[in-house]
Amino acid sequence: MDSTFGFDARIEDVIRRRCSWRTYDGRPLDDDKRAALAAFMAALGPAPFGSKTRFALVDAPPGTEEVKGTYGVVTGAHTFIVGAVQDGSRALEDFGHQMELIVLKATDLKLATCWLGGTLRRDAFGSSIGVHGGEIVPAVSPVGVSATRRALVDSALRLMAASRTRKPWEELFFDGRFGAPLSTEVAGDLATPLEMLRLAPSASNKQPWRVVVENGDAHLFLERTKGYAAMVAVDLQRLDMGIAMCHFALAARSVGLDGAWQTHHVSLHMPARTEYCATWTRRK
Repeated sequence: MDSTFGFDARIEDVIRRRCSWRTYDGRPLDDDKRAALAAFMAALGPAPFGSKTRFALVDAPPGTEEVKGTYGVVTGAHTFIVGAVQDGSRALEDFGHQMELIVLKATDLKLATCWLGGTLRRDAFGSSIGVHGGEIVPAVSPVGVSATRRALVDSALRLMAASRTRKPWEELFFDGRFGAPLSTEVAGDLATPLEMLRLAPSASNKQPWRVVVENGDAHLFLERTKGYAAMVAVDLQRLDMGIAMCHFALAARSVGLDGAWQTHHVSLHMPARTEYCATWTRRK
């Protein structure tokens, strides 16, 4: 085990193994794995932008035996990862980053998860952890043992979401400016972190992240899906950016790169519906 990361397996292997499960076998979470996941949550470091987050493992609150998410209904889950964040300008990005760390640790423990942030009982989940004073519950995840076979509706919705497809590099990563595709060869030591970002989950698999590599640093942008924000109660694409930041930073550390997410003044010309998020900057 690499105690620096808190994962038993290589983080690249954990990321590749993670997938969304909506059908669980109905068994309670194993005590040892519950304790390991709770300990990991308690030891989380600060979020990239400093938002105050907290997480807990809770039994399914009343009325959440079947939980409807953006894609599909979760069944058979006894336990949920529930978190809250103090609302603020970068709260959703920070929440996405921290919760994805927990989701990846659950994957490392060979547990199934599924991000749920669209249509869900936020009041019930919020009550389960005592939300107070400006806190919000952007998303939750079931956590447990997946059913031996996916339910028919789970499989159909997974296919509809195309959840195992990913956009190619040339649509996501750029060399110095938008419109100039970045190759893996030119990316050099950033190739693995970028590939792990590419494999990150996103709401409805929209994959809204874009990265421009400039002078060895990585500028992260959100390319909004037209009309998508109006369909959901929470700005899920900002959660997606936090998830992307998590994958990139973990993989960068795994391959020996020293850097951190910061905000910069970026003068790049941005395409329509595109917003600057943050820059992963190498420490000199």
